[in-house]
Amino acid sequence: MSTLVRILFALVLFAVAAFCVFGFMATYEPPADANLPLRVIYGLVGIGCLAGAAWLAKPKRHRS
Repeated sequence: MSTLVRILFALVLFAVAAFCVFGFMATYEPPADANLPLRVIYGLVGIGCLAGAAWLAKPKRHRS
């Protein structure tokens, strides 16, 4: 995968993670008890996107 494509995918993943941060924060508005499943979903998707972006950003090792 070329470097430009990896950067574009990482930017998309960062955008989804940013959306999840705002969604996670919005679930603390009343009624807070009913929003627990949404918090879990936003948290898992956000952490997954950050992990994917970090994996894409790390330097690729060339095998010889």
